Amino acid sequence: MLSSEEQADFLSALAAVERVALNQLSANRELPFAIAFIAKLQHGVDQVVHAAMDQGEKLDCRAGCSHCCNFRVEALEPEIFRIARELKKLSPEKLAELVGRLQSHAAMAKGVSVWDYRIACPFLAENLCSIYPVRPAVCRKAHSFEVGKCEIAGAEIPQSLNIVLRTEALMKGTANAYGKVGLPASGHELGQAVLFALTDETAESRWHEGRAVFDEVC
Repeated sequence: MLSSEEQADFLSALAAVERVALNQLSANRELPFAIAFIAKLQHGVDQVVHAAMDQGEKLDCRAGCSHCCNFRVEALEPEIFRIARELKKLSPEKLAELVGRLQSHAAMAKGVSVWDYRIACPFLAENLCSIYPVRPAVCRKAHSFEVGKCEIAGAEIPQSLNIVLRTEALMKGTANAYGKVGLPASGHELGQAVLFALTDETAESRWHEGRAVFDEVC
């Protein structure tokens, strides 16, 4: 439970993020900008986490620790398209292999509730993220003071309230701004959504028209 002061600070930060993002998204309505702009959110989340660590927060997360990669990951529409655009740079052979892996993942993940979800992320390779530079904001904000707790199903993960509140303000404020310019920005299961973005050539343009293109698949 947040104190009244913490709640007020959160709402103020959220409104500030939304205002700045809305100004920029309103000024440039082109599709490439709408997709690329989400990188500002992701960079902001990175900055919050790094600043907290610089100020003495002792996070226990390390490369190769992938417990959180076995839970449902949800990404916003522009994040999904940003990932898909990056993956389309792969060779035809590697892209076909990836699509096959995503199809297998989709068959396992479809219809599974967030509470029952225990499926490895399809972008996890040898306990490392294969899309690390373009990974969603929700992955960037994930952290723990005690990785041992992450191994226990249903355990309460000890986290930094400062990181949680500041990153939530960034994510919600940015999503709200997208919505106010008519671009859907809600969470969708990462693997199924990226598969759809890779295999439906009309997905980007339909999203840019304001249609919720991922609602039918995940």
